[in-house]
Amino acid sequence: MATLIPHPDRAAIEAQVLGITCDLLRELGNTSAIEALKGSADLERDLGLGSIERVELISRIERSLGTSLPESAVADATRLDDIIAAVAGPPGTGGANAIDQAPAKSLSGAERNSGAIPSGLGQASSEVRTQGFTGAKVTYDDAGLCRRILETIYGIYAATVFFVWLVLTWMVVLLMPRGQAAARMTSVALRIYFRVVGCPISLEGREHLDAYGACIYVSNHTSYSDVLVVLALFPTNYHFIAKSEINDMPFIGTFLRKLDHFAFERNKLRSRSRQAEQIEKALLRGESVFVFAEGTFTAQPGVRPFQLGAFRAAVKTRRPIVPVALRGARRFLQDGAFLPKPSRINVIVRPALFAASDSGGREWSEVLRLRDETRRIISGHSGEPLLSASGGGNRAENGPS
Repeated sequence: MATLIPHPDRAAIEAQVLGITCDLLRELGNTSAIEALKGSADLERDLGLGSIERVELISRIERSLGTSLPESAVADATRLDDIIAAVAGPPGTGGANAIDQAPAKSLSGAERNSGAIPSGLGQASSEVRTQGFTGAKVTYDDAGLCRRILETIYGIYAATVFFVWLVLTWMVVLLMPRGQAAARMTSVALRIYFRVVGCPISLEGREHLDAYGACIYVSNHTSYSDVLVVLALFPTNYHFIAKSEINDMPFIGTFLRKLDHFAFERNKLRSRSRQAEQIEKALLRGESVFVFAEGTFTAQPGVRPFQLGAFRAAVKTRRPIVPVALRGARRFLQDGAFLPKPSRINVIVRPALFAASDSGGREWSEVLRLRDETRRIISGHSGEPLLSASGGGNRAENGPS
């Protein structure tokens, strides 16, 4: 009768699967899901793993464990426990790779004493191992190719929809009076766009919006999609601080002018000084501003050093800084990429930070304190590390959130 070759220890397999899943969630920037990571976690609801992310997870598990999972078991998996069972088998049984072992023929006394193994069995065992490793590699390569094809199809679709959306919305905004009406219309149109392309966007900490009067929203900068997400989710009573060259871009420049956002030339000292004055005057008029304090973005994850203009304005006008963390937007449209990727984008608004009321004579130290505290909070909630001034990957320790 055929017997099963037992699979390695189930607990060890479970630990490996959880570790691989944790690494994937960290790469996706979904650090909040790591807290819910356990065998009973729902792949989509608890961990936020859509179909493409699940294909990537399965391929990593197969590569790490040198196994090939049954297609039916993977397709029906809704929890991590389902994947673990597909690899290790139900408790007390062999795993997915358990194979029938042919009954061993009787050995002669000389064979038993010499420890000799029949050549047929040795050759069969070697062939099974070779086929197993080859199958795992082919499965991994196929899964990777499938993922890239799906991402490319999605990217072409999302980009095409965006260009159609851009032209149609631009024509409408062009005919509208500048200000709040154009801003509200753009916000609604952007929410429709993200829904149509299947990119979930969410706002956490809505109670901190407009809770402090005029304020300075300070955010990390991860991709060109940052502005689109903020426009879609935030109220319309604020001014973006943008580079002047964006004002000259086709279509986009029209949106900035119609929505009453500010622009400046970042390479000219006089322009930067005018920008600081413009921010301060807006705050004193009771108008909020939104600043990407890094000033630029790259493909490398991480929060770069912040420029000081927003924090100086906060100290001079006694208006609060409201930290805003963007998570997932870098994956949606990474710097240097032309096509969006499937992603889930979260915008997290944290409680306001105020300059010390008795900071007279030490304004500079208050500017630096606000900058450093804001940066630590954004790093903690975006799931990205603090980077050095060089941006070359030297990482500082993440501070408290």
